[in-house]
Amino acid sequence: MANRSCPLCFSKLPRTVVLARSDELICPSCHSALEVSRSSRVSAALVGVLAAFAEVRLVDRAGGDAAWFTAVASAVVVYGVASFVFLLFFSDLVVRPKPYPVFPQIRG
Repeated sequence: MANRSCPLCFSKLPRTVVLARSDELICPSCHSALEVSRSSRVSAALVGVLAAFAEVRLVDRAGGDAAWFTAVASAVVVYGVASFVFLLFFSDLVVRPKPYPVFPQIRG
């Protein structure tokens, strides 16, 4: 993980481009279609959920009148930030698979 290079030509892509266009990346040197790997996405989601869970536990311990609202609102923010930071440093790129053809008999 944390490669951020094209698996075909090994040219490095900037972190900002990888995060901004994670589904529709184009390699600047070989022009192949790339995307962030599934393992990177699942790992980022897991890190986000664990960070949000830890944050909810901290807010619950603090207590207060509107603790439930604060816990939910801050859990959403912490999930997004933790997932973003994980992908910022540990994103891996793979070649985007080509879509399957649509057969005219199966249209619905």
